[in-house]
Amino acid sequence: MSVHLSEEEQLEVLKRWWKDYGRTVIITVLVAVVGYFGYTTWQDQKRQKAEKASEVYEQLLKLANAEPGKVLTDSDKATITHLAGELKDGNSESMYAHSAAFFLAKLAVEDNKLDVAVTELKWVLSAKPEAATEQLARLRLARVLTAQKAYDDALAQLLPEPAAAFTSEYAEARGDILKLQGDLDAARTAFEKALAATDPQQQERYMLLQMKVNDLKVEGPVPAASAEEKAQ
Repeated sequence: MSVHLSEEEQLEVLKRWWKDYGRTVIITVLVAVVGYFGYTTWQDQKRQKAEKASEVYEQLLKLANAEPGKVLTDSDKATITHLAGELKDGNSESMYAHSAAFFLAKLAVEDNKLDVAVTELKWVLSAKPEAATEQLARLRLARVLTAQKAYDDALAQLLPEPAAAFTSEYAEARGDILKLQGDLDAARTAFEKALAATDPQQQERYMLLQMKVNDLKVEGPVPAASAEEKAQ
């Protein structure tokens, strides 16, 4: 008896196997093919979307980063607002969208529309951006809230400990707020922290912070000899 199947037997086995599993194989292949083409289509759409966002952002940059001394016209501002809105609507999670909101907040501050600036910066935070973008948004929001004299809300934005790159700016912002609130000791401590975290090579910033510290320095106790002299 041969241990090998005859051609007829092999064909019969193949027919039975196909009957039992053929449909599953076809479905599996179809799913794989559809999945592959669906993925590549999604990738193409994603790439095209990113390219379009990049082009829109470039247009926004050209308008927003005006030449020194050039004042943006109402038409320029309207175009920037439109382009920024397009980026925000396109993908709220993208860096383009977050940067667009920062531009809108900047324009609003320049036009003294602080409520609008607050809304834009809170929108960035609501989009749950990466850590660096979130910390920058909190810092700028704290500055705007300070301008609105919402000091407690401003301090709340600065509560999360920032990355080292933001340590100096956060501490300075806290110092400015605390000084406005009249807490001069705490303000001086904050300015000292900001100064310690600043590279002396940043001369202008370093000198500014040193001035803020010096302005709040408390005179030490009067020496006994001097006190006696004053009493005479």
